[in-house]
Amino acid sequence: MKRHIAVLIAILAAAPLLAHHSVSKEFDSARAMPITGTITRIEWTNPHVWIYLNVKDADGKIVPWRVELAAPAALARAGFEKSVLDFTTPVKIDVWPARDGSIHAAGRLLTLLDGRAFDVADKWPDVIPLKR
Repeated sequence: MKRHIAVLIAILAAAPLLAHHSVSKEFDSARAMPITGTITRIEWTNPHVWIYLNVKDADGKIVPWRVELAAPAALARAGFEKSVLDFTTPVKIDVWPARDGSIHAAGRLLTLLDGRAFDVADKWPDVIPLKR
């Protein structure tokens, strides 16, 4: 009986790790690209922060992007907080686009108009380290 309880506790303790998606399975690191746009909304929530941007495509059409960033605590450790964002000026984000072709991505490096750059990547073991 004690063994069954120990196994159950181990399973429950590992559940949050198992529930997290694999960054490399959802996003394509081989197609890394920069996007530049104006932030329209930010969701500062766990387990990930989401930034929504209006990005102009090659034809000048506005395309709404959704970019997944790291958790709020990880962003704070990187010096990135809500207060650094300006919803009136464009930001550049180096991203890994979604493998399924949808218009969302995993953020890697976010650069503000004044040149300040922040590592906003989710740091899971399957993620290739960010090169600067």
